[in-house]
Amino acid sequence: MADKIRVTVVYEYEPDMKDYPGCEDVHAAALLDAEENDIRLFPEAYDDDIVSVTYLGLSG
Repeated sequence: MADKIRVTVVYEYEPDMKDYPGCEDVHAAALLDAEENDIRLFPEAYDDDIVSVTYLGLSG
């Protein structure tokens, strides 16, 4: 296994519940985002929501 750097980015945002049809609470909205709104497809939309970034060196 090769040496690597792991980058962890934490985002926090307040969902506009009208954009989450059928979701009664933030927990359901989070599940919907996880299933249908993959942040990797449009990460720039969440730039203002980054609360922390950590870097970890991993030895192979």
